[in-house]
Amino acid sequence: MKTNMRTALLASTLLMGVAAPAAAQVAQGPESPTSQTTGEPEADADVITVTGSRIARPDLDAPSPVTTVTAEQFNLTGTVTVETLLNELPQLIPGNTRVSNNQGGESFSTLDLRGLGPQRTLILIDGERVSASSVSGVVDINSIPTGLIERVDVVTGGASAVYGSDAIAGVVNFVLKDRYDGAELTAQYGINEQGDGATFNIQGLIGGNFNDDRGNLTLFGGYSTRAAIGQGSRRITTPASVLIYNDAGTDSEEDDRIRVANPLELISAGNNDSLYANGGSATPPWGQVSNNASNPFRNLSTLLPGTFAGANTDCNPATAGVNVNSGTLSFNDAGQLSPYFGSGLCGYAVRSTGSSRYNFNPANLLQTPLNRLLLSSTARYEVTDDIVLKVLANYVDTQQTVNLAPTPATGISVPYNSPLLPADLRTALASRPNPTAPFTYARRFSETGPRVGIYDSTTFNIRGTLSGKIDDNFRWDATLSYGKVDSLATSLGNINRTAVAQGLNGCPTGSLPGCVPVNIFGANTLTPAMLSFVRIDTKEARTFEQVRAAANVSGSLFKLPYGDVQIALGGEVRTDRGAINVDDAQRTGNIYGFNAVQSQAGTINVKEGYGEIRVPLLAEIPFFHDLSLEAGARYSDYSTIGNLFNWKAGAQWAPISWMRFRGIYNKAARAPAIVELFQNGDQGFPSYVDPCNAGASRTAQALAICQGQTPAFAAAGGYADFQQLNSQVEAFAFGNPNLREERAETYTLGTVLTPKIGFGTLSMTVDYYNIKIENLITTLGAGFFINQCYVQNVSTACDRIRRNTGTGQIDAINTATGNQGTRRTDGIDTAVNLTLPFDQFGADGRLRVQEVFSWTRSYKLDDTEFAGRSSGGNGGAIPAYKSTLTVGYDLDRFSIQGRWNFVSRVIEDFGLPVNPVTPTLSYYDMTIRQGINDKFDLTLIVNNLLDAKAKRTPNGYFDQGGVDTTWYGPIIFGRSYTVQARVVF
Repeated sequence: MKTNMRTALLASTLLMGVAAPAAAQVAQGPESPTSQTTGEPEADADVITVTGSRIARPDLDAPSPVTTVTAEQFNLTGTVTVETLLNELPQLIPGNTRVSNNQGGESFSTLDLRGLGPQRTLILIDGERVSASSVSGVVDINSIPTGLIERVDVVTGGASAVYGSDAIAGVVNFVLKDRYDGAELTAQYGINEQGDGATFNIQGLIGGNFNDDRGNLTLFGGYSTRAAIGQGSRRITTPASVLIYNDAGTDSEEDDRIRVANPLELISAGNNDSLYANGGSATPPWGQVSNNASNPFRNLSTLLPGTFAGANTDCNPATAGVNVNSGTLSFNDAGQLSPYFGSGLCGYAVRSTGSSRYNFNPANLLQTPLNRLLLSSTARYEVTDDIVLKVLANYVDTQQTVNLAPTPATGISVPYNSPLLPADLRTALASRPNPTAPFTYARRFSETGPRVGIYDSTTFNIRGTLSGKIDDNFRWDATLSYGKVDSLATSLGNINRTAVAQGLNGCPTGSLPGCVPVNIFGANTLTPAMLSFVRIDTKEARTFEQVRAAANVSGSLFKLPYGDVQIALGGEVRTDRGAINVDDAQRTGNIYGFNAVQSQAGTINVKEGYGEIRVPLLAEIPFFHDLSLEAGARYSDYSTIGNLFNWKAGAQWAPISWMRFRGIYNKAARAPAIVELFQNGDQGFPSYVDPCNAGASRTAQALAICQGQTPAFAAAGGYADFQQLNSQVEAFAFGNPNLREERAETYTLGTVLTPKIGFGTLSMTVDYYNIKIENLITTLGAGFFINQCYVQNVSTACDRIRRNTGTGQIDAINTATGNQGTRRTDGIDTAVNLTLPFDQFGADGRLRVQEVFSWTRSYKLDDTEFAGRSSGGNGGAIPAYKSTLTVGYDLDRFSIQGRWNFVSRVIEDFGLPVNPVTPTLSYYDMTIRQGINDKFDLTLIVNNLLDAKAKRTPNGYFDQGGVDTTWYGPIIFGRSYTVQARVVF
């Protein structure tokens, strides 16, 4: 009876893989070597430990819902980087991926359960905490040895009582092969249909038993590469998008008031009166001379008639030219001083039409290149009949590169008498009321080529565990682990601020060695000698290490009429140390280009103790086939925040053998990470839209606040036709040593159905989840504070925003970290797993169908609802519905599998009565595997089978190339093909 129930319940959890361990051989062609993952020697075959608890139990009956992805699914989908497959699970919102890292953040891939942030998803290997990969406390998922994965368990909902801090959203547990016997070699190559973005992976796995099978050693090695794809290689991301505002929008969501526009398509459509936000950058290679409202240029059409009289200021050949006497200035392609053409159709960054704006898209990457070497080993040895030693060692060497447009240098102060000034600019400066005042200049140093960031990282982890029996009822284990990450970030293509200033002044006494006069007035004016003087490369070294020791005891405390009362007790201590060391150029901010970073360091010491108990109350009577309760608690002592107490309580009730109800309540917490405590004013440049921009969308309240911030500029009429010059704003992020822990309440309620259908197996699960996090540790984005200030009129938010008193432009925003706000989410997860062996009908093979579906009913930040919406201020899209359907048919040496991924559309939250929509995402993948003989098989994988297309959306304006790459990441490159060959020895 127990064995049948265990098999049925296991089938209900292996929703993304195969139905049960006995059926794990899925048309693989070669006969696979054997592998087991039972954690204890000579353990009862029906007693296992389920992710989410440390109590070994007779069957998979944990009250927390578990979704499992098997090794076979990694093989059938050709998964090399783990996040590619796992991010398709409905419970996950994509974190950093191959298409998002070019914008900043961590330089590695992450997992994000429920969209609550990767720092709230705890990563485990074989049920043990994994050392973080940076001072943010987040784990690089690509450091997991893919070829060693036996399965991945995903548990959603708080699990802090079992595993400690960071498990507010849940845990992802990678269970590795630890008794592998055999050898195999796998190679695969993938490429997009357009012939770029190639991926290559080769990996080998070998393992065997020794000393009369008392020991096993398994070795894994893999090397993979991923080629870069530039935004300029795709038509959809090549042009710089603009946002179009339609004040006459209707109540239909499809009749969007804001939409994204491709300038190459709309340049002649006459949309100049409805621009909501310009395209590209206001800092071009041809330069920009800022106009100071209190010391303006005058009479330019008379002084310089060749370029200022009859100027085509709106880039529309159908309108007559006008005389320009003042305003912001630039240089034309002939190197002549001219008006800065940035309004009307000039808001489209198309240089050929006369626009002074710069399209940076073609210089940026859409897919970041990656090189990864991964070496891992697992070993186990039965020291005695009752004691087992297990060792895991893992080494990863990765290199990832980001590529950004050439350095934009803004806020350059130039003296009026600089010897480098061209004659026409001297004439314009002399027209000002105060002709001897310095002026502000901005210019993109295109001669240096793109800014390149190279991230080299090495990760080393080693863990040893001794486990054994105390007696027939109790077992023990003790673990000691050490993990360290060393990374070096090299930034190429920065510009030295001091060198630029000295070069503009003609190299006065005391200048840097090698100083030469630097001419930056106009495009392509820098000689090799000038470049050599102003260009500077920077380096940043990051380290993180964790030392951890843990011990556990578990077993049966005493017997009740319907089973054993089981407990688990344990404790752990760990120390996290992290440091960032930057060179002087970054520390002092003496660079234009990459963001300035400050050196920082911190240590967190933790001591913890926990306990769990499971009590069977009733069994094998009418309406009470099984009834059990369980509870757990964990006490933690942090050197930074003091004491934490987390606990859980759960129950299960099976009225009949094939129907089980389950529920669990958790009080969970997350302690602040090192960077949240000790960050030291790091610089960033987030995208934004200034509410003070002149136009139909500007409110009277926003205008009044802006005028109050810059009274002199307002008095000079500066806001009459005001437009922000840059689409990004400088922001400074600080840690907070006074942070408190995040507190969360989570609960899940659900049912598991495993009815007998006469042939095959069928299981269904439905679970409701509810998560509430208070005292949220977060650095709310620049857009959040802009909205609070100018829309909600919150004075403390306005205090964070610094406007330039002379130009009205936003200079910087302070986005300090704090415990600020509450986040809530709830919804329903459902899953169906069906396996039909056709031998019941005299045929061959079997059909397997797995469906995983998630409904996010609500997702709130404070009182603002984000479910079914997308907002940059909240970190991305939170779709209401996500679904993954997998259908496969397997024969002895042949398998075919199809996957349909569906994500419901989201409303893009711009705070308007009618908002734009990101349409539904739907795409299909297909796999065909053919075994050539008993030792060799070939697999063909076609991703995005029907070639679904990415679309330009308003939210994409704030992302990469006008496209929301997080949303469209799986299909943005079109259809792709992967060929895999595997040989078993």
